[in-house]
Amino acid sequence: MSVQPKKKKVSLSKAKKKAWTIFSLYIRTRDAILTTGTKDSCKCVTCGRIYPLKSLGGLQAGHFIAGRRNSIIFDERNCHAQCYGCNVMKRGNTTEYWLFMEKEYGRVVIDELLGLDKETKQFKVFELEEIAEKYKEKLKNMVY
Repeated sequence: MSVQPKKKKVSLSKAKKKAWTIFSLYIRTRDAILTTGTKDSCKCVTCGRIYPLKSLGGLQAGHFIAGRRNSIIFDERNCHAQCYGCNVMKRGNTTEYWLFMEKEYGRVVIDELLGLDKETKQFKVFELEEIAEKYKEKLKNMVY
């Protein structure tokens, strides 16, 4: 009888980081396909400039409602491709982001996201692992 090695427990922070990495890539790839029709470059939702999808200091998955609270961190409607300049240097370029959100989703969704932002959500490791798997699968099945 062989003894199976114990599976190492994944920490909550590592599980969240992995889920975020995959989710972020999904968001940027989704928006690249929507804005340029390719997986190579993407238009920033706030400034409109086109950037390579994968470059240092290039595109990021920027949140409409900042703060990365658990209740909305993985909400696809709250996250879109933004360039480093808009997301970091202009702290989200909030006025332009608001205009994009109103045009793209309307006030009802904005109000729903604002409401979700007030909710408390505690993740379990298995939930974050499920999120990572979900977006890994969605990435694999993307068509452009």
